[in-house]
Amino acid sequence: MTHPEPAPEPESAPTTSPARLTIAWLIVGIPLAYGLIETVRASLPLFGG
Repeated sequence: MTHPEPAPEPESAPTTSPARLTIAWLIVGIPLAYGLIETVRASLPLFGG
């Protein structure tokens, strides 16, 4: 009985700097937060708010 060869090590994933990740999340998060706030403001009259 022969043993199969071990799978090759996966190549390391490219790293992304924390500053770049922060900027990317801000680009997404700020408009998202604005949209959520505006949606809540617009829906308040529907619920007697």
